[in-house]
Amino acid sequence: MINNVLVPTDGSEYSMRAAKYAAQLAELNPDIKVTVFTVDSVPRRFVERHLYWVAADKGKQGKNIEDMFAEERNRILEQTEAIFKEKGIEVKCDHSAGNPAEEICEYARTHDIQLIIMGTRGMSGLQEIFMGSVSHKVLHLSPCPVILVK
Repeated sequence: MINNVLVPTDGSEYSMRAAKYAAQLAELNPDIKVTVFTVDSVPRRFVERHLYWVAADKGKQGKNIEDMFAEERNRILEQTEAIFKEKGIEVKCDHSAGNPAEEICEYARTHDIQLIIMGTRGMSGLQEIFMGSVSHKVLHLSPCPVILVK
């Protein structure tokens, strides 16, 4: 029986659909522990990435940058958590920073997650080959089963 579910979210329509699916599953089994998880994605472009990593060393300006990331993270977690609260389901919220797919899989490994339920953008196979996707990477790296919700 599945008792520990991870619901990664980026605040997108697709991750909200996955959260609704997970909430339906949790309604069927009140013993399920659900964790809503988001990742502060490290920017890919050099200038943005550099700004992200040195923010802590820049005094007040760095604090403002960190606050922007925290504000967005909290908005995403609260928005996703509301789906569960609406149904009276308790959830734990957590976050990390880095590569989203790797962070999701690492969290699943270290927290004995038995199932990951996440959204997918529904990219075509060709788009996925060129662009990749978090859901595709999680599907291949995950230590547990993954349900992808479109």
